[in-house]
Amino acid sequence: MLRRFAVCSVVVLAGCSGLRDAMSAHQDVVARVGTQELTVNQLAQLIAPVKQVPLRRDVVDRLADLWVDYQLFGQAAARGDSLMDSATMMAANWPAAMQRIADRYHEAVIVSRAKVTDRQVDSAYAAGDARWLEHILVKVPQDTTEALKQAKLRVAQGYLAQIRRGADFGKLASLKSEDQASARNGGSLGLVTRGSLVKVFEDAAWGLKPGQVSDPVESPWGWHIIYRPALAQVRDSFAVGLRGLMVARLDSAYSDSVNHAGDIKVRSSAPAAVRLAAQNLRDAKTSGRVLATFKGGRMTLRDFARWLQAFPPQTRAAVGQAADSTLVQFVRSVVRNQMMIASAEEHHITLTPADRDTIRELYGQDLEQMRERLGVNAESLGTDSAGRRAEVAAHRVDDYFAGIVASPATHPFFEIPAFLSDVLRSRTPWSISPAGVDRALAKATDLRGPTAPGGFSPMTPAPGGPPVGGAQPGTNPPVKRSIQ
Repeated sequence: MLRRFAVCSVVVLAGCSGLRDAMSAHQDVVARVGTQELTVNQLAQLIAPVKQVPLRRDVVDRLADLWVDYQLFGQAAARGDSLMDSATMMAANWPAAMQRIADRYHEAVIVSRAKVTDRQVDSAYAAGDARWLEHILVKVPQDTTEALKQAKLRVAQGYLAQIRRGADFGKLASLKSEDQASARNGGSLGLVTRGSLVKVFEDAAWGLKPGQVSDPVESPWGWHIIYRPALAQVRDSFAVGLRGLMVARLDSAYSDSVNHAGDIKVRSSAPAAVRLAAQNLRDAKTSGRVLATFKGGRMTLRDFARWLQAFPPQTRAAVGQAADSTLVQFVRSVVRNQMMIASAEEHHITLTPADRDTIRELYGQDLEQMRERLGVNAESLGTDSAGRRAEVAAHRVDDYFAGIVASPATHPFFEIPAFLSDVLRSRTPWSISPAGVDRALAKATDLRGPTAPGGFSPMTPAPGGPPVGGAQPGTNPPVKRSIQ
């Protein structure tokens, strides 16, 4: 399954790049899908008045890509293509499918080996290397006055007095703790090991005997009251946490064994190639350049780009600023993912019928939402001829595209998922003209005239900027279990 999808992507995208090259002579057209065109004048006149759209080459190219994907989706709807056949569904949901296979492989190879007995629970609790801790936080601003700090201390002392008079720690933490994440769980920090928390907090926590509550402890965040429950109060939770630690150790050992046995070697040229891939996934997905070798195979830039496409855009943006050493580890982690999927196939670990049903249900809901947004669901397109439906769909798409550029506040932005885009681009002729993009940018710049730099619309994150969330190079890609 994995190899079939990879080959399909290569053939499809290589063919489309030829169309793009052929288009370069038509400088009055930015992009084309079938018989539909996005002209230089249309795009320039659309973006010129919108100060929120920065007039940069990468932004205009991005808009051309969005228009192509929307039109491809709209034309598929006009043809009555549900996009729900098994091959399309699996190709469009490749990241979700790979994650589920990885989870099942992880369950079979790692989790099934992590068994915790009652004796191990007793022994681990008594040893105290890992402790179940709960706390109540009274926040103190870092630039506060001494008077305010003492006032906050008196609040914490009031909570401590309630606890010592018999108040339930968990209920009080849920109501009063200003650490919202732990407050939702009755103040619980779960099972923690030494070295994972702030030292002053740990020193106090590791000084507690079972069932004890600390005096207020000051940290950079404020005043804490720390509680170490007796084992009888948290036995089941402690056992679950202990099993989690065991799984983490097994994961680490597995990762080390794959690195050693797999003989992964990342080429010195890989970091530069990865940065180029992050800037232009479209071209990277056609490249056979080798980034790394491993026992029994190799990873090309094409393979890597496919994995990278499954990451959030923030990860690709972070690649541009990452050090070479970080990118080498990033490539190594993706190689491990590829090796894990191959090993899962060898062990006949694949999607279950329930997995497929879940993917199909969620995918179907997403498709319906996209059709609603673009106004191209079956009901709205009517029952006219195929040509008329295609014309209506194209106009609806142009209206939506104009709306998200000109009035993003009233036209919620969404984009066609990348892997579905690959499928759509394999089925209908499409093209983007680099010369047309350049001309649209130049014309829009002339039309707008001198102005202060624009802001950023939802579709144009600052290139190369720090990620605002999601994975970063070297951390968990979609198949997360192999990364430590």
